[in-house]
Amino acid sequence: MDNLLAYSTVGLVLAMLPGADMMIIMKNTLNYNSNAGRVTILGIILGHLFWTFIAVIGLAVVIANSILLFSTIKYIGAAYLVYIGIKSFTAGQLVSMNELKDGGGRVKGHMKASFRQGLISNIFNPKVLLLYITIMPQFMTVGGSIGENQQLIILAGILIGISTVWFLVVVELVNIMKRWLKSRTFQNWLSKGAGVVLILFGIRTALEA
Repeated sequence: MDNLLAYSTVGLVLAMLPGADMMIIMKNTLNYNSNAGRVTILGIILGHLFWTFIAVIGLAVVIANSILLFSTIKYIGAAYLVYIGIKSFTAGQLVSMNELKDGGGRVKGHMKASFRQGLISNIFNPKVLLLYITIMPQFMTVGGSIGENQQLIILAGILIGISTVWFLVVVELVNIMKRWLKSRTFQNWLSKGAGVVLILFGIRTALEA
């Protein structure tokens, strides 16, 4: 585990590439507010911790080598992306800041939904699984002073840290964009666009070999 700088660079590039996680964060920030985006990030982080645990106990390779298990994860993830994409497209009016402040239980509902979407989409994203069994091992040293599991945890922690910082930047950028673009109609079209992209991500996930 000598080249942490190179790994960090790879991690940053992977985090910045448009993907399902980023689109869900943008959608929830756009539909609700920046807190919903941040809660979505928490769900994604928990998903990464789940896969870190699975990789440490050796199940990640087992899942990746099982056509049944891998395909199940892939198709569930694809179906879920299509589902939340359709929900975003058909949501109608966006939720205003005043509605969020006055909504009471609805606010908790939006936050729970945002967290759940981040968590489920990450856990059922086959690309996250492949990340743990293909990219990370390339930066691990076999037989070094640090055990392989410990190296995996360190690398996962670096990736989570980099991804979290980048996603928080995305949340703030989307929130600023919302303030600049006051038109509710335009914001609704952006939400529909995010829904379409999520649907396409879901279809692509299902069709990938």
